[in-house]
Amino acid sequence: MKRSTRPGPLSETQQRWQELHRRHGVLRRVIDSGRIDEADPDLHAAFPDRDDLVRALVQHWTTLIGGCVDFALEVGEENDSAETLREAHRAAMRREPSLYPLILHASRGPLGAALVEREYLRLACAVGLATPGTSGAAASHAVAVILDGVPLPGALPRMSRVRSALEWVTGPSAAAHPVQELLH
Repeated sequence: MKRSTRPGPLSETQQRWQELHRRHGVLRRVIDSGRIDEADPDLHAAFPDRDDLVRALVQHWTTLIGGCVDFALEVGEENDSAETLREAHRAAMRREPSLYPLILHASRGPLGAALVEREYLRLACAVGLATPGTSGAAASHAVAVILDGVPLPGALPRMSRVRSALEWVTGPSAAAHPVQELLH
């Protein structure tokens, strides 16, 4: 079937796709800036309700941290559950450094708190911190304590010039496994 090249009214499907792309662009801008600009008209057009924005941010974080946990479990070394979760959280924060602080901010409200608690429970089950009989609140609290122990991206230590120069001369440490470099 031939597509028409003349401009005309968009179909309902095209309008929905445009809306999806617009929402994604606004969400990307919020994540990249690391803050929610209440005065942004595009933000209010894409997310008329603040709860929609909170849901979108938590969904983005859920997808990211879930993928990092899956990766850490699949290719990482045998670690205890807490260390696996820490490694996955570090990897997620390297990928999206400003997202988790936005999630912490969003979790101050009732909807954000409920969504984050549910995700913490899912993470606890994924890494083996929780079993079917474990209380959801206890498992969520355990994950929150573990993640709170991981420094936020702005507080990550920087490599010293001496170490950088030494590695440039001698080459990278042979002890580091290439897959582990992705996790650390």
